[in-house]
Amino acid sequence: MRLVALRGQVVTDYEVWPEGTVLFGDGAIADVDRDGALARDADEVYEYPDSFLLPGFVDLQVNGAFGVDAASEPARLDELSRALLSTGTTAYLPTVISSPEALYEEALPAIARAAGGPPEGAEVLGVHLEGPFLSLEKRGAHAAAHVVPPDAVLLARLLDLGPVRMITLAPELRGIGPLIEQAAGRGVVVSAGHSDASFELAYGSFDGRIGGVTHLFNATSPMHHRDPGLPGAAFAHPRVSCGIIADGHHVHPEMVGLSFRMLGPDRFYLVTDAIAAAGAPAGEYRLATRTVYSDGGVPRLGSGAIAGSVLSMVEAFRNILAFTGCTVPEASRMASTSPARLVGEGRRKGRLVAGYDADVTVLAPDLSVEAVWRGGRHAYSRARA
Repeated sequence: MRLVALRGQVVTDYEVWPEGTVLFGDGAIADVDRDGALARDADEVYEYPDSFLLPGFVDLQVNGAFGVDAASEPARLDELSRALLSTGTTAYLPTVISSPEALYEEALPAIARAAGGPPEGAEVLGVHLEGPFLSLEKRGAHAAAHVVPPDAVLLARLLDLGPVRMITLAPELRGIGPLIEQAAGRGVVVSAGHSDASFELAYGSFDGRIGGVTHLFNATSPMHHRDPGLPGAAFAHPRVSCGIIADGHHVHPEMVGLSFRMLGPDRFYLVTDAIAAAGAPAGEYRLATRTVYSDGGVPRLGSGAIAGSVLSMVEAFRNILAFTGCTVPEASRMASTSPARLVGEGRRKGRLVAGYDADVTVLAPDLSVEAVWRGGRHAYSRARA
């Protein structure tokens, strides 16, 4: 087995080792140390003395990026996977919003074929179905025509079409209970979102099979001092994990900070909710069946409704540090460890620990992406001026 060593500031769960080493071979981490001694055992050594070595970012909500829409252009997923490496993302869930059945029938099998991703690209972990069982009042950018009442037969068909790992639904819908059990029984993470649920109903659903909240605060019942709504239930409940779009537009930075203080880094994870406009010039883009307009800032429908983001994971990482004052290890847990654990990948992704996949994101001192290793392969390096 050929061993490769990366030397730099190794970010562990709780500490930064300024002169650490990550040693790997055959796609997995063999060992990690704090003093650099492991480099003596390596066949190749890569020096990143002033840079952070972190577990690769895991993004559970990617509608698209770099001009590619995951739902309507699933044949381009390999292209998307390669491009995402430049943002530090090494694993992700292509996300399909509420859509007509014909789109699901094309997109979900194509995502199944792309599962794993190209060796030189981010790994496709499966599908995030965002909808179609949502609140019409809180549908956001989802087309009303494609938001449907709970239908167990339809859900079974969707689960059979592709490797669904996560589904977002509204827990207050009449008849949704059997669908929650159906999805959870097949190993799918059920997340509450696009929901007008009351505090009491949301809290009760978290006591059951719902383990997550999709883009906290966005498209949910509001948090009011006399009616805490779904966000208040998420804060009060000891178990549920919450995703957040930390771009400073979807959620005010002070509310991001409050959420971090309430939830901590192990129940709070970063998502981009990126659409095809992310990493691409201003213009007109697709979001499944919707047309979205981007001026380089917040993408919107023609109606003015926000439709996803142009955020990248490395930007979210920098923002969470600025918005919350958290430590680099805490930010790493929110960008990697917590999302990996939520979707059942916590034993192989999201940490720099022996036996885990050799997915490493190297951040320069200015927190830009310097290099990325995916499955032990040197998959991305920033072009030098």
